[in-house]
Amino acid sequence: MVRRYTMKVRRDTSYLKPKKFQDYLTLSELAEKVQRDPSWIRLLEKEDRIPKAVRVKRGQISIRLWSPAQVEECERIIATHRPGRPRS
Repeated sequence: MVRRYTMKVRRDTSYLKPKKFQDYLTLSELAEKVQRDPSWIRLLEKEDRIPKAVRVKRGQISIRLWSPAQVEECERIIATHRPGRPRS
């Protein structure tokens, strides 16, 4: 049985994005698009398995934003993932 990440009701975060980043996706938006948990996306980014997001400071918080091209690349990379350990 494959268990998919189900996104909770997401609040609008567009007000956090600067004007030139309106078409970029936040962590929660990317997680919803690729149907993976945000913690998994953070881990993949930390391990350099997906492109690094641009960090934008908004007051006290720093927001990860992925460009449309990076989102397509993330989708392509995550689509190739298979469950289980890689064969050695």
